Amino acid sequence: MNSKLISFIALIFFGISINAEPIVYGKISISVESQDSSSGTEVDMVSNASRLGVKGSMDFGEGLEAIYQAEYEVDPVDGKADEKNGRTFKQRNSFVGIKGSYGTLFLGTHDTALKKSQSKIDLFNDLLGDIKNILQGENRMSDFIGYTTPTLGDGFSATFNAIKGTEDEGDNGIGDSTSISLNYKTKSFYAAFAFDSKLKGYDTTRISIQVPLNRTQIGLIYQDTEKLSSGLEEDGYVLSLSQKLGEKGLFKIQLAESDMKMGSGKQTSIGYDYKLSKKAKAFIFYTDLSGDTLSKEKEITALGFQYKF
Repeated sequence: MNSKLISFIALIFFGISINAEPIVYGKISISVESQDSSSGTEVDMVSNASRLGVKGSMDFGEGLEAIYQAEYEVDPVDGKADEKNGRTFKQRNSFVGIKGSYGTLFLGTHDTALKKSQSKIDLFNDLLGDIKNILQGENRMSDFIGYTTPTLGDGFSATFNAIKGTEDEGDNGIGDSTSISLNYKTKSFYAAFAFDSKLKGYDTTRISIQVPLNRTQIGLIYQDTEKLSSGLEEDGYVLSLSQKLGEKGLFKIQLAESDMKMGSGKQTSIGYDYKLSKKAKAFIFYTDLSGDTLSKEKEITALGFQYKF
């Protein structure tokens, strides 16, 4: 799609949505962490993907509405969320779109269908125990066109992403990379089958299953990934379990293994969340990341607080 056309559509929707009483939201998550690695022990205060965003919609009538979202990561600790580029803000999911009875079409920057398909199986998402340390495919992409179907039947839906390809591989047009997920969700079961094609140099297939059992929740991810430049194929998995303790406590344990990010990669995480209010919680966790690359091995112990608004 022509970049000028995308910009023009974005300006139209942002202009329309100004009158739609936008919602400001965010999350502040800060922890004090002790990290043991090959270079020694370091204690530091870190921000765990704290963010600030604005979103809204405008009703066009007859079940059709314009939607938008602009979300950025912030770092209350160090002041620069995008350290690589020396910027205060780092872009997260930001898009404009149209939503109706035929589904949702959106353009901009967004998590891929494969990344979103894991739902909440990763119990340590945005922390140093995130599954991105072990598995490929946890991607947020720009130059992105997405479409999600309405829920069909008893809980089926699908998401399709057309993404700009990787320039150094000669396929750099919109749609040269794709991400697709097929999802099934009810109150008692969740399952998803997702795959990336030519995305950042990889083909990936992921199966995700999540089963809530009263106060217990079990999650499983199995993934197979091929690096296109070499043909090397690796698989991996994530197994997670959470258990509610009382009215405010949540115990979490998670195991992930794969050779995708480092040979013999293994990550074990244990944590506990305590709800302080509907919007705030305190948490502690321990993560052990190991493999055959000594420089990447580490043990992290952390205590933190999170507030959502």
